[in-house]
Amino acid sequence: MKDLLQVKDLNVGFLVEKREVQVLRNVSFSIGEGEILGVIGETGCGKSVTGSAVLRLLPENALVKGEILYKGKEILYMGEENYRELRGKEISAIPQSPGTSLNPMMRVGNQVAECITGKVKRKSVRTAVYDIFRRLQLPGKDRCYGNYPWELSGGMCQRVLIGMGMITHARLLIVDEPTKAIDWALRKEVADILLRLKQEMGCAMMMITHDIGVASYVADRVAVMYCGEIVEVGKTEDILHHPIHPYTRGLIRAMPANGFEVMEGFMPSFSELPEGCKFCTRCRYRDAVCSHSQEMEEADTGHWVRCRRWGEIIKSREEQLCS
Repeated sequence: MKDLLQVKDLNVGFLVEKREVQVLRNVSFSIGEGEILGVIGETGCGKSVTGSAVLRLLPENALVKGEILYKGKEILYMGEENYRELRGKEISAIPQSPGTSLNPMMRVGNQVAECITGKVKRKSVRTAVYDIFRRLQLPGKDRCYGNYPWELSGGMCQRVLIGMGMITHARLLIVDEPTKAIDWALRKEVADILLRLKQEMGCAMMMITHDIGVASYVADRVAVMYCGEIVEVGKTEDILHHPIHPYTRGLIRAMPANGFEVMEGFMPSFSELPEGCKFCTRCRYRDAVCSHSQEMEEADTGHWVRCRRWGEIIKSREEQLCS
C-alpha cells in the first residue's frame, strides 16, 4: 500500500509564560491510500494536537519540528497560501462536537455549502450539498438543508459535520472524536457512515478517538498514544487482541466488555514527565531499565512497541495462558 501521509519525528511544544512545555515527542506514523488509522489513548494524551499539526491549525504559541509529507511532498513548512489550497481540497477535517462546531443561527445546508463556495460554480453548490446529504441519508432535500442545528437530532448533526468534511472529496480526512457524547446506537450509525465513505470515495482517514470499540470496528491499523508519544502501533487485530505495551493492555482491560478494570494512577502533567518511559510510574512491569529512554522496536511484522521489556511481557503472558 502506497503511503499517502507520512509523519516523521514530529515534536510540538507550547510557550507558556516564556517556558516551552513539550507535548508531542518524536511522533512518527504513516497512513496508506484508502486506509483508516485509529489513534487512541486517554483524554489529553496528544491525539488532537497531532491532528491539528497535520492540518496546521495549532495556536501561535506552538513550536513545531519534524516532517509531515503528503504524497511525498513536505507540507509542514509549505507556504501558507499553498497549504490553504491543499487544506480542504486534498486534506479535510471532521471536527468533534456538533454543539460547538455548528453555528446555531445558520441553516445547516448553508454551513456545508460554505466549505465549497469559491471552488464550485454557484449554481452547483446546492446540488453538491444535496448529493452529500443523500449519501449521508439525511432526510429530504429542502427539509434538512433549511433546518437549523437545534432542529435536528444529535445523530443528524453529527452527519452534517461529516458532510462538511467530505464535500470537497478530500483524499485524507482528519476525523476528531466522531462518536463523542452520543449513545451506542448513534455510534454504530456514525461508524457505518465512515466505513461507507472509505468504500465509496476511497479516502484515507486519521480517526482520533478514545472509543476503542469504534476503532476496532472501523480502523485498519491502530496507533496508541500516551503522554505525547506513540507507544504501540500495528494492525487493529494485533493491537486489540494481542497487545504488548502495558498501557495498551490497561486500556483494553478497562473496556466495559472486559470487566472495566481501571488502571492505577493518572497520566502525569506534560510539565512534570518522568525520565525514560512515561508510563513507568503506573506500570506493574517497571524496573531500573525503564528510567532510560525508550525507542520503538518491531515486536512482530508491522507491530511496533515502545517498551524495553516487551519480550519479557510476552513471555509472562504466554506462561499465564499455559498455566
